[in-house]
Amino acid sequence: FNDYSQKDKQLTTADSRLAILNKGDAVLFDARILHCGNANDTEKGSDRALFNFSFRNPKVKGNLGYAGSIRPGYVGAMTLRDMRENLAAYSEGDKNVFAKYGDGISR
Repeated sequence: FNDYSQKDKQLTTADSRLAILNKGDAVLFDARILHCGNANDTEKGSDRALFNFSFRNPKVKGNLGYAGSIRPGYVGAMTLRDMRENLAAYSEGDKNVFAKYGDGISR
């Protein structure tokens, strides 16, 4: 969706669903669909952490209609196994497990 002149109309006429998640819940969806969340408001206690994964079949080439959200410097930097091992180490107290990957911003 790149036609911002139509954004307000689309948002007000879209068929929408409210998904209320509890702490620890996860949601899977096709990121090409229109989606949004409420704003973080730490003063009112409505902040949240977002842990976003984008998966793509490496055999599929070309535009899939969604650019993804991974920072350029992270592309190809870790596997799902790396992620699993890093998250396990994090849960065991190592709070710097992702430092070796840097900030992911290509310079």
